Amino acid sequence: CKKELNKQEIIICDSFFNIFVSGSGARKHNHIQKQDKKFDLHLHKYSLIYYLDIGDQKGEDPGILKLYEPEEEILPTNGMIVIIDAKKEHSVSYRGDKDRVMIGVNFYGF
Repeated sequence: CKKELNKQEIIICDSFFNIFVSGSGARKHNHIQKQDKKFDLHLHKYSLIYYLDIGDQKGEDPGILKLYEPEEEILPTNGMIVIIDAKKEHSVSYRGDKDRVMIGVNFYGF
């Protein structure tokens, strides 16, 4: 993260683990919290997604990560790491015959 974002220091603030079964996903959201804005940390916050197993991408809803403003769509691959600005609105929906497994980390970069 330091190298890719050209930062001297990173501080991990939370992490999460998701298993998406067919029909699951995440509605449009970002990862900024009230305390991030209160202390101006929203200017330094990022979200990382690490796809351990992308599941089944053969169906009509393969689990594309949708980013907004500007719009971008990312079809993940096994082992892919995506880092986005935590202010970035994003969503995903997934329908497949196999579970999708991913790990996420929110962190500050300085």
